[in-house]
Amino acid sequence: MKIGWAVVLLLVVLALITGSSAIYVIPEGQQAVITEFGDPIKAVTEAGAYWKIPFIQEVNRLEKRLLPWDGDPTNMPTKDKRRIFIDVWARWRIVDPMKFYQAVGTVRNGQQRLDESVDSAVRGVIARNNLIDTVRTTDDPLVYESKELEQDWASRRERVTTGRRQIEKDILAIASKGLRETYGMELADVHIKRINYIQSVREKVYERMRSERMRIASLFESEAQEQRNRIIGQTRKELDKIEGEREKRAAEIRGAADAKVIEITAKAFGKSVEFYKFLRQLEAYKKTLGTGTRLLLSTESQFLNLLHEPAEQPGS
Repeated sequence: MKIGWAVVLLLVVLALITGSSAIYVIPEGQQAVITEFGDPIKAVTEAGAYWKIPFIQEVNRLEKRLLPWDGDPTNMPTKDKRRIFIDVWARWRIVDPMKFYQAVGTVRNGQQRLDESVDSAVRGVIARNNLIDTVRTTDDPLVYESKELEQDWASRRERVTTGRRQIEKDILAIASKGLRETYGMELADVHIKRINYIQSVREKVYERMRSERMRIASLFESEAQEQRNRIIGQTRKELDKIEGEREKRAAEIRGAADAKVIEITAKAFGKSVEFYKFLRQLEAYKKTLGTGTRLLLSTESQFLNLLHEPAEQPGS
């Protein structure tokens, strides 16, 4: 009896294992290729649950969504003989899982196929275009840091004839040729991620940029010096004008004061001539006779009349 139950239990376990291996599920965003003894027999592209022969058939799952591709920076020349490093990225998908599995097998191998096709397309397209076309999309005027830079670049401005967007479209068209028919792959998009000069060219570009900035800085310094001299000259002119007006006003005030003094003196002289002469003589003594002063005068000199005739002073 126990042996019978054991056999039944074993059969149930085997049935569960067989049933679970016979059902497989394809989720959204995936697809699969069913192989039988290693040979692909059919492709499943719709999500859902499916049956397969256990232990004989195998499910090989593949992505249905967009896959990233990112190449390495590559050194190549442009049409105008400028060597640059260009870095490109792309997005691709598996559109025919059966053909993809037979021709490529794995996503990694598909990435390697894209390395060859995209790199070849990039080299061919870049070699047919100037550097300015790989950098810019339109020929719209650029905004410069200063008018001097704008004037300097205006004489050697390069025109955009193709444009970066068209170059990316050309790379996509060339790299996509034969991918669907041969490998069951499709390139959805290609873009230039980065462009840079090689090291030797970068050093020359930086040196030219420094020299241009130094030249513009010297121009600004000369303009600043010219402005400074103009301001100093204008300031000096205004100061001279102010000083002239001040001197004129001071002379007018002094003239008015002297006139007032003369007027007052004239009035005082008119009232007492003798007293005025007396004051004038005292002032003469004060200005002439000082410490260490020696005068040789005659006793009849009018200059000494107050010294030897003090009793005859006015008002005595």
